[in-house]
Amino acid sequence: MPFEFFIEWLYPLPLRHKKMFGIDAFYINDRIVFALCQHEKYHLDNGIWIATKKEHHQKLKHQLKSVRPLLSLGIKTWLVLPEDHEAFEEDANTLVSLLKVGSPLVGNIPKPKKRKP
Repeated sequence: MPFEFFIEWLYPLPLRHKKMFGIDAFYINDRIVFALCQHEKYHLDNGIWIATKKEHHQKLKHQLKSVRPLLSLGIKTWLVLPEDHEAFEEDANTLVSLLKVGSPLVGNIPKPKKRKP
């Protein structure tokens, strides 16, 4: 799994792991909070994907130097900390702090899946 250091920094948060689009997504309780991506298909967005809402983008951009929208997918709510940015580890550490205090800037409750008739 990519970015093991990031997962270690998040201890003892109750993370739940799930595969999503072939990458590693993580939940805290019922909220999806981030995903770790090192995938050839999404190489433009390799890094830590942050689940958030559009109304929180500006506040996160003030706190995280490297954060930007995803380029590979048309998902407008998620942001990414690109692994090749010089502030990647510093921003990952700031993201850990946000997650540990339960910041409302990070995390979304996924929509329930539609049941097939």
